[in-house]
Amino acid sequence: MKKIILILIIQIFTITELYPCNSCGGGTGDLAVLSLDGLALFNIGFARDQYTGIWDKNGKWVKNNYSQSQIRVIFNSAYRLNPKLQFAVSLPYVLNSSNIPDLKEKGSGIGDITLGGRFEIFHEFQPKKSGKKLLLDKKLPYLALTFGFTLPTGKSEETAENDVDITGKGFYSTTLGISLTKTIVRNRFQILADANWQHSFEKKYSKYYGKPITYDYRKQAGEKFNYALTANYIFSSWHSVSLTAAGFFQGKYILNGESIENSGERSTNFTIAYTYYPIVPFRITSSVKLGLPENNFGVNAQGSTAFNINFTYYIGQ
Repeated sequence: MKKIILILIIQIFTITELYPCNSCGGGTGDLAVLSLDGLALFNIGFARDQYTGIWDKNGKWVKNNYSQSQIRVIFNSAYRLNPKLQFAVSLPYVLNSSNIPDLKEKGSGIGDITLGGRFEIFHEFQPKKSGKKLLLDKKLPYLALTFGFTLPTGKSEETAENDVDITGKGFYSTTLGISLTKTIVRNRFQILADANWQHSFEKKYSKYYGKPITYDYRKQAGEKFNYALTANYIFSSWHSVSLTAAGFFQGKYILNGESIENSGERSTNFTIAYTYYPIVPFRITSSVKLGLPENNFGVNAQGSTAFNINFTYYIGQ
């Protein structure tokens, strides 16, 4: 169970990008994960991003002159269909705020809904036959194929009246990835790695910031690769801490079938998380995520400091 909560930490806090306010919403990284003996889970998370600046097209860090922040309340649920397959759903509610002159100060709404799951190839510490004996396998890691589909249920730049009202990306996207966990010292120390490829579909706009347009305007985000590497240490049956390095690379945006020069994105962030296990089926996880405000830690991306707290309740088989 302790292994699974750290997979949850990664999924919720690190594969997700450092979203700027004008492209926020739920992503495939917001899905919860069940252990082998878990039937279902329910999770609610609260996250606050304080946007501190941006990296320009050359990777130079530019500090924000104005205050911009975003609060997300995220509802997650997961269900195990069988020992190999589980599914999950994530629904965020987004609240934006800004003090930029001549811009509306606050906006909120439903974000983008994500459906996803994982096909688990191996589980750690499972029984195996050795001759006539039944032994515990200590070599195989936890290994799963992950997949997701995001629906544009939030407000995008097509339907929102201004930037602060934007709560979603506005287009459909899919992800396919891999998740790996290897225990180095049982019940003490683990290494976790996650990576996925994200494909976004072209969006044809009929409106732009709520106003009808008559010209051809089609936009598509570039192919994206997300990654995260985590070290987790379990202090006792009640506490654990983890440190994660994560980020993404995204190709150029495509406008009306043509690539936009210097529009590729990348970003790196670091997360430290603490989990408390007050009772067997209940977990409380808090974390801080930092996008380092230095040159060359991002390109065409917004940096932020994020504070998160999650409450998860598990239902066993």
